Amino acid sequence: MIRRNLHDRLIRSLEQFPAVLLIGARQVGKSTLAQALAREAWPARYITLDQRSMLDAALLDPDGFVRGLGAPVVIDEIQRAPDLLRSIKLEIDRDRRPGRFLLTGSANVLGLDAVPETLAGRVAVHRLHPLSYSELRGEAPCQLLEALFTAESAADLVANLSPAPTSLQPAKLGELILAGGYPTPALMGDAADRATWFESFRQTYVDRDLRELAQIANLPEFGRLMVTLANRTAQLLNVAELSRDIGLPASTLRRYLNLLDLTFQADLLQPFTANRAKRLVKTPKIYISDTGIAAHLAAVSDWNDVDRRGLTGQLLETWVHSELRKLIALEAPAPELSFWRTQSGEEVDFLLERGGQVVGIEVKWSGRLDPRQLKALASCRESFKDRWRLGIMLYGGSEAVTIDAQTAAIPISAAFRGRRAPRIQGSLV
Repeated sequence: MIRRNLHDRLIRSLEQFPAVLLIGARQVGKSTLAQALAREAWPARYITLDQRSMLDAALLDPDGFVRGLGAPVVIDEIQRAPDLLRSIKLEIDRDRRPGRFLLTGSANVLGLDAVPETLAGRVAVHRLHPLSYSELRGEAPCQLLEALFTAESAADLVANLSPAPTSLQPAKLGELILAGGYPTPALMGDAADRATWFESFRQTYVDRDLRELAQIANLPEFGRLMVTLANRTAQLLNVAELSRDIGLPASTLRRYLNLLDLTFQADLLQPFTANRAKRLVKTPKIYISDTGIAAHLAAVSDWNDVDRRGLTGQLLETWVHSELRKLIALEAPAPELSFWRTQSGEEVDFLLERGGQVVGIEVKWSGRLDPRQLKALASCRESFKDRWRLGIMLYGGSEAVTIDAQTAAIPISAAFRGRRAPRIQGSLV
């Protein structure tokens, strides 16, 4: 089993909080991680609400069900009986010892209308993402965020992230992007097998998960929305345009987008809007949460298809967005992620903000550096003045280089590579 980077944070939370909620998309590895914790570092009983008898008991008498469980206990797929959260709250109020409950959910149960009360102040919430690049390589977590906010200069950053940069060849990076990070397809060697898995996942998600969470009148329209968003991943979300293209009322479209967010199939990235010196856009960008799913929905089977369809930049940016989200999930306090775009069209793909300091990140597929590609970073830097720490260009080259005192170009694979000490035998990538 691949040891997940979130493992240690979950253990720390179980030592401090009565309940821990582990959320994330279906098939991302929550049950595997929860069972591993229950066998090793945190001995606990494991039950799943995918088992019909358990689900029926939880729905019939949630208070009695929780009282009869004992502790510690893992309750898997809690979103299938969200009223259990109220019963767990009552049980925690009776006994607030840490490490009593580990709950997992394939939907963000704290955002569901069916949940009248949350466990605010009683629960630590963690999101498990698909496998990261460092996890696939069997390495300890990537140190990119720490380096970005502690490096004294661009030269210091380059020294921290390399002395021995290793660059993925474009073809290998393309394979990583098309495979995505869901554990089963990411570890499959055959593209046809991955396509079969992705299609099965899509059907299960639409036919089962969505029917359980919400009454959707027209599932084919929801499917068209998913395909359309996959082709527009990493772009500004234009609800009016989407409504016209798909033939859905804007109110229905917003409801569907909310469901995609609740089930971790899509992420909205909000623009940075606090800077009054420039006119900035207020429209978010939308990303499919996993590039493997995005590529399948967009019907691209190899990187030649991606190039022909003009999706290279979008899928690369989506992959970087996903890797940044995975790193942020490990941080406490976590930096804020946004993007910067002026109404005149200048854009920096990602901004990271922590403690009032800002780092800008641009992403390019090309292996060559073009000074024109650095103009947006320079403009953004000027806009933030003293708050600006560093600007980096993630690119397809093989060398980490300093551009100026506050700007560096970093190979994509070097940026997201984990620490050298391996935590599993061998390397998958």
